[in-house]
Amino acid sequence: MENAAKKTAMVEVTTENEMDLVQGLLDAADFRNDDNLQANIQIKRNGKVFFSFKIRPLSEDELVDARKKSVVKMANPSNPKLPPIEKELKVEEFTAWKIYFATVDREKVWDNPDVKKGLKTKGFPVLRGIDVINTVLRAGEKDAIDDQIDKISGFYDSEISEEEYAKN
Repeated sequence: MENAAKKTAMVEVTTENEMDLVQGLLDAADFRNDDNLQANIQIKRNGKVFFSFKIRPLSEDELVDARKKSVVKMANPSNPKLPPIEKELKVEEFTAWKIYFATVDREKVWDNPDVKKGLKTKGFPVLRGIDVINTVLRAGEKDAIDDQIDKISGFYDSEISEEEYAKN
């Protein structure tokens, strides 16, 4: 078993396998458009499906952008001339931005002008796609979608099984 690990660790890029490596890297980079990594989300309540949409994996840049959009900043207490610092993260906005960025057809779902107009008519203040998300989805639904986004984005790929955890 130890020899197999050594053989795997000693794989060298040669002219014979370089094209396989290049193609593998190119294929891996296209994870945002990989249909096999997308998940279908159904918003279902009391047995009735209200709507469905597809989500895709997020990149690290998209996660950082979602976080930046969700942070409340304050003046730096050390020196007001220094850049502002984070005061708090608005978790509900962070989750909504993650859902927004991960939605495959957000123009048809969250940025749909008919949806925004209909919600405004009902008295809901919606200006952006995340406002639609925060108005339409319940907290538990948002949390479940957030978990699914994390899963397809690769955050649970190296999870330790309960059995292995118990052994250690």
